[in-house]
Amino acid sequence: MKKTGKSFFIRTFRINGFLLFISLILFLVRVPFKMIVSFLHNETSSYLAEFISKVLGEISNTMDGVIVLSVATLLILVIPELITRIVHDSLANWFNSIWVSFRLRKFLIKQADHEGEGSIKLQQHNKAIRKSIIDIRDKKITYIIKLPNGVQAQKLILETREILREEISSRFPDYTFSNFERYKHWFRIEGTKIR
Repeated sequence: MKKTGKSFFIRTFRINGFLLFISLILFLVRVPFKMIVSFLHNETSSYLAEFISKVLGEISNTMDGVIVLSVATLLILVIPELITRIVHDSLANWFNSIWVSFRLRKFLIKQADHEGEGSIKLQQHNKAIRKSIIDIRDKKITYIIKLPNGVQAQKLILETREILREEISSRFPDYTFSNFERYKHWFRIEGTKIR
């Protein structure tokens, strides 16, 4: 990976999450649709029931197509990463990257304090935090966090750099971590395995 570039895992992390979310939501909506279509199919006594059954059947078929498309796209994005992890790294690090990304996001989400910090500033800060990702490999760890557009929200992230660095270092004592470096709208910290 280039010093300023992002790994395939980091580039596809949010896309994969979105595709998985869409697939699950559509699947959950599809089940009641199929039940209603099956119920209306048995009620052939009226023209209206038959018409609604056909319309809902078409909607259900469209949802099936979108589910298949999103799952296929998800597999196209995930399988190369999994193969790379199996050959050059480990699957445990892939799962750990996902788990720790969500744990660090939860750790960094900021709530309004008693001084009444501006809600827009907090929203921008938390939105940026929700885009942070950690990529854990056997020899290297990369953590990136997107900087928000607002100056005050950026200041909140800049103030938490050392706390975040300590948190990451304590989670991974076998790695030595650099200082945060800025690249365009991202802050990045890298860890190298020392043991």
